[in-house]
Amino acid sequence: MNDCIFAAGGFGGGAVGRRLSVDRTAREPDGTLAGATATGPPTAPGAPHPTTVVVVDDSRVFRRGMVRAVEMCADMLLVGEADGGEAGVEAIGRLRPDVVLLDLRMPGLDGIGVLERLRESSASPGTRCVIVSATLDEDVERDALAAGAAACLSKATSRADICAEALRLVRR
Repeated sequence: MNDCIFAAGGFGGGAVGRRLSVDRTAREPDGTLAGATATGPPTAPGAPHPTTVVVVDDSRVFRRGMVRAVEMCADMLLVGEADGGEAGVEAIGRLRPDVVLLDLRMPGLDGIGVLERLRESSASPGTRCVIVSATLDEDVERDALAAGAAACLSKATSRADICAEALRLVRR
């Protein structure tokens, strides 16, 4: 079951979903987005809150694709993005998302380093991190899981499936 509802051409024409309004020009000094706010109909009383997400990836193309996928998922709310590990650690600590979609291979502080920093600092203890990497093998996956990743996925996985896996991890 896929909890994300994707509509061709965006959210026009009565598609179900939550549109995010993100000021893409407002950035923190470290390069992370200033934040996002949900618009549209309010969530019904008693309904579960949307899963908050931060995307951390040095590849602008992949990061933008993941951001769009998260924005199109009715059960997810993008709260930030970062273009590297250092900025990612700061954003995660500040924004305390439910889920981080985290690249493994980045210059400077890589995904494993981010996981280790988060574990050492206890900055965001409830956050589940999903490693998303172009290069996954058994050793890399074992190291990522040992460092605290909740799951490891290939960048070849569809964006919708990455979002669905992130939701599954938060809901179990």
